[in-house]
Amino acid sequence: EEVTESDDEDNLSSVLHQRAKMPWRACGKYLSAAGILLLPLLVLSQLLKHTVMVAIDYCLAHWTSDAISGKTELELKNCSRCEDFNHSPYSKVFSILCCLGIVLCLVTSIAVEWTGLKVTKKLHSSLLNKIILAPMRFFETTPLGSILNRFSADCNTIDQHIPATLECLSRSTLLCVSALAVISYVTPMFLIALVPLAVMCYFIQKYFRVASRDLQQLDDSTQLPLLSHFSETVEGLTTIRAFRYEAKFRQKLLEYTDSNNIASLFLTAANRWLEEYIGACVVLIAAVTSITSCLYSKLSSGLVGLGLTYALMVSNYLNWMVRNLADMEIQLGAVKRINGLLKTEAENYEGLL
Repeated sequence: EEVTESDDEDNLSSVLHQRAKMPWRACGKYLSAAGILLLPLLVLSQLLKHTVMVAIDYCLAHWTSDAISGKTELELKNCSRCEDFNHSPYSKVFSILCCLGIVLCLVTSIAVEWTGLKVTKKLHSSLLNKIILAPMRFFETTPLGSILNRFSADCNTIDQHIPATLECLSRSTLLCVSALAVISYVTPMFLIALVPLAVMCYFIQKYFRVASRDLQQLDDSTQLPLLSHFSETVEGLTTIRAFRYEAKFRQKLLEYTDSNNIASLFLTAANRWLEEYIGACVVLIAAVTSITSCLYSKLSSGLVGLGLTYALMVSNYLNWMVRNLADMEIQLGAVKRINGLLKTEAENYEGLL
């Protein structure tokens, strides 16, 4: 019995270890299907877009600091005939950066959708050729519903859900990295606390992805009986009233609703916990370092405001990054299942395709 318990614990630990790992092979299969030219375009457009977004915020902070300092100097000099602060160069640069950012956002969206469309067409074509040329023993051992599910649900996930999740994941990741970079640039002392904070975030997201995925699946599994019971109750309402079973069906509906609400509550609480505590640590460290630098290094007020603004947004970016990472992990299962069918050995066939 002791040997059996130890084997069960080893199997459980190995299963948990596999669940905590990202399906990098499926991710590589998805990105390799995008092609050599499209993938660098996607990465480059994302990097340029977020670089321009950071440049817009930095230009606005620099503009604000110079305007405040210029107004303060005029008040100290008490000069009524002095010229006011010239906003024209700053407004021109700000307008050019905003236009460039709009163009890059459009290019990024087109690149993401184009990538999803090309990957879906390539995987669907390869899967169709494999299934058509598959031997008869494959159809005898594989359920027909499983094959149809690969062509319907999994292809739909690759076509519609993965591109949107990939865009959200890349955007939230780059926004989080750019926010940490801006805070580190404004207050270099933040780099001292960045290393332990990054280690803590790594281990937290490693366990959070497993919990978030399980809670999401629990939410979906408890929602289906609720909808089914409600639909069946509406369809059989005349029979229920005839047998006077209204109270029984109402109680059953409340039980299904409570089960679904419990799963949704735990999922929401897990997301809030990830956002609030890690974000509070980042905001506290950034605020202390910014105020210290402002007092002793004469840091401009615009840069201090920029650093604190990005610190307040880090928690939201980090939350969305981990949540999109968990969603991407679930959705890459479709690529993994299709890739498993692509390994099917084809029948010896010398005809024309």
